[in-house]
Amino acid sequence: MFKDVIGEWPMYDEFILTSCDEEYFNKYFPRFYKTFTEKWQLPIHVHVVNPSVHSLQRLEKLGVSHTHCETNDSILKWPYSYVTYCQAQRFILLGHKLQDNQHVIVADVDSYALKEPNESQRQHLVKDMAFTTYNGRLMATFCHFHPSRRKQALGAAEQMTDAIQNTDVVGIDQKVIKQFFSGLPYTELTSGEWIRHLDVKTEQDKAEHLQCLVYHEKGCRGKEKGSQVQWTDIGL
Repeated sequence: MFKDVIGEWPMYDEFILTSCDEEYFNKYFPRFYKTFTEKWQLPIHVHVVNPSVHSLQRLEKLGVSHTHCETNDSILKWPYSYVTYCQAQRFILLGHKLQDNQHVIVADVDSYALKEPNESQRQHLVKDMAFTTYNGRLMATFCHFHPSRRKQALGAAEQMTDAIQNTDVVGIDQKVIKQFFSGLPYTELTSGEWIRHLDVKTEQDKAEHLQCLVYHEKGCRGKEKGSQVQWTDIGL
């Protein structure tokens, strides 16, 4: 699965990694790109599953580091295989390619940056593996991978690859991250400061989400709202 990746892994010391399919790329990546580059001022690498030629051309014009892959029938033999495959791709790629000097911030493509982290927050994020938690689970939505955990990152990538090929499990990225990292030291990113893992059902919910550094709405309701940032807003 990893050998099918097309494109080059970036050599940045610190960057933001996301992955998505063609649909989510067109729907959410403009907002992701605009907000994280403006607020966090870090380079981005995006991995796209089944991209169109037009999408790859857009990334070239933006100068965004990117890789891509195509799915095949052997991957899609389970009902939820495509969803699982897309969810796991960033961690599979990261596990195989993380370098010994790299700090990689992983974020869902339908999340976006609200605020610029201050220096203290930046140092807190990158000093070790870092996760937010929700109901006792380490969350894959937004996290930091530290170069000292390359061995565990590769093990997680291999476990995800095996699961995708042999089982029908939604959220395999979440399950494997818990398996490999919950027993190791990590920095906990405070919910409410960094990101909230809840639906936005009321105005109070929205107000609390807007206090975070990164905005993300859990569940389908948030995804159905889409993004108000268009390709024209980032110069395309």
